Amino acid sequence: MKISIKDITSLTDASKKFAGSCDIKDFSYLGSEFSINHIEPFEVVLSMIGNGKLHITFDTESTISGACDRCLTEVTFKVPVSVDETIQVTDGEVVPDEELGPYSFIDGEDILVDELILNEILVNFPAKILCQDDCKGICPVCGKNRNIEACGCDDTVLDPRMAQFLDVFNSFKEVK
Repeated sequence: MKISIKDITSLTDASKKFAGSCDIKDFSYLGSEFSINHIEPFEVVLSMIGNGKLHITFDTESTISGACDRCLTEVTFKVPVSVDETIQVTDGEVVPDEELGPYSFIDGEDILVDELILNEILVNFPAKILCQDDCKGICPVCGKNRNIEACGCDDTVLDPRMAQFLDVFNSFKEVK
């Protein structure tokens, strides 16, 4: 969704509201693919604050699906989206931030609402995506999903740097 800033930048201390929508369906993050299933209805508010500052605000919630980090089962989870941006506008054009450079959500005289939503989703993305809090994951030996069935594999992972110590301990075991 694009919103033109032409009409509002010429006014002072004025606000306009727009019905928001999101056209992004899929995105990649940290090497994994995710789908945006639903975005709650929201309203974008553009406000001119004083002379030359445009304030963009809206709040919504997204429902996203992707793979569990441990067992790769499909998981659906919610991510809040809360946008509160203020940008400098001079003569109807957005002035890039001196520290950050050009804004990723500005395209000429248009605000890219989809880009704002995606930025907020990525900022608020959970560190771990799990199908359940006690997800057992996939067995590294046989590849079975441990949440579905126990496989009985020996999954003891030994540190290869300690292998020589293990040999010494094994050589001193008592024989019965």
